Amino acid sequence: MSEIEKVLKPNVYVFAFHLIGEASGKDNPLWNWGDDFLESFTSEKLKPKLNFSEELSNFRVDLLPDISLDFITKVSYNETKLDVSGFAKPIKIGDSYALWLNVGFPDTCAEEVSPQWLSTFNPQNLLGIVTGKEFLGETILISAKLPPQPQARSLESLQSLADKCCNALLPEKYRPPFNRAGELFGSPIFEYGLIKQTANYRHLLVWFPNSEASEDKLTTYQQEIVDLFYYRNKIIKAFHNSRQIHRIMFDFYRQVEDNVNCLQQRIDELDSDLTTENLQEFKEELKKLLKTALTYTQGLTKLEDYDNTIAINLNNYDEKLAQIYAKVESDKEELSILNNFSIKTAPYMRSQIAGDLGYFRHGTNLIDQAIASIRGIVEIEQARSDRANQLALRNSEDKEKYRDDRLESTVQAIGVGLAAGGIAASSGTDKLFDTVQNHQIPILMQLHPFVFSFALSFAIALFAAGITWWRTKPKNS
Repeated sequence: MSEIEKVLKPNVYVFAFHLIGEASGKDNPLWNWGDDFLESFTSEKLKPKLNFSEELSNFRVDLLPDISLDFITKVSYNETKLDVSGFAKPIKIGDSYALWLNVGFPDTCAEEVSPQWLSTFNPQNLLGIVTGKEFLGETILISAKLPPQPQARSLESLQSLADKCCNALLPEKYRPPFNRAGELFGSPIFEYGLIKQTANYRHLLVWFPNSEASEDKLTTYQQEIVDLFYYRNKIIKAFHNSRQIHRIMFDFYRQVEDNVNCLQQRIDELDSDLTTENLQEFKEELKKLLKTALTYTQGLTKLEDYDNTIAINLNNYDEKLAQIYAKVESDKEELSILNNFSIKTAPYMRSQIAGDLGYFRHGTNLIDQAIASIRGIVEIEQARSDRANQLALRNSEDKEKYRDDRLESTVQAIGVGLAAGGIAASSGTDKLFDTVQNHQIPILMQLHPFVFSFALSFAIALFAAGITWWRTKPKNS
């Protein structure tokens, strides 16, 4: 079966989306990009015509009073000029702006043309270039009717024609690889772009409507189609952002693993007692680990947030698909290219993130264990140090108390001795001396009465002081 070389009424539809963020109203870069693209086909500008008066009041708002900016112009290819028409529809959807652009041959054109004519619809190569952190992405849809054929073509035989359309519209460095074939409203469609190519991902569809009914359905469900692509691009953006976090977390996990292993080795090599230097080092290490744990937890939280974003928008995507099913009243094969995304692609993304979360949570356990180990070592050493300090303080206090008690005992002994000696001297020494004289004790009889009295009082004082000191002296612990 020969290849198809020409098509009828080729058209390009671009669905571009950008978060509003801080660039609300006319400041959003999406409108600048749209005017740059339209510049090749019309002198009219989109940005000055935008109306944001109802922007905050509804989830979905058309931002042009006349709904769209329409244009008709001529383009030339190989010295042949033909009429082309198109439109630009700016919309606010939820937290984002959407721009739906169209350039192609009008319905009145019945001429069969080469797919290479599609190159004239992207003269500045602005299509397929996604820039900026808040640019959610774009979906490009090429629509072209097939010339009358004696028999129906299979999806495999039409893929070559789809490749030609893709190659004609986008420069080589921007062409996404082929992904899958399916159906849209009962007509064959080919999808280009692989989700795994996060760095240079682009999404392009080539559709060959085989009946007027198929073309009419695209017009009938245009709002639902725009919403579907909006949710789709939000899901993919969240997944691609999660891949960036994955790469950061993976490197971080390896670093944490190495640090924890080195720390464990240091702990194993420690002597029974820590030096002050060791203790300070572990305290510094503990501070670093606490900071690491915070950063690591923030990374896990971001992954969870992206998973939640995918889940919410996937639910919205499924609801929008269900609305189309209810209106089309046909089996799901008519929308297989759209249905496949919710059945296979989006669940694959969520499973990837779930796997990341399960893997990286081991890193949290490693950090927690390392923190617990250091805290245990530091607390044990701190307790040991505190106990030693308390014991030293208690010994010091005991010695001080012993000295005070000893001094007090000495003072008491001296006081008692002086008192006893004084009493003895003042009361009975004269009578005692007379008794000694009467008994004629030789040694004592030679003493002067004053000396005898003093010696006796001194002896009594020493005896009383000794007894008192012996009874009151402190016990040395």
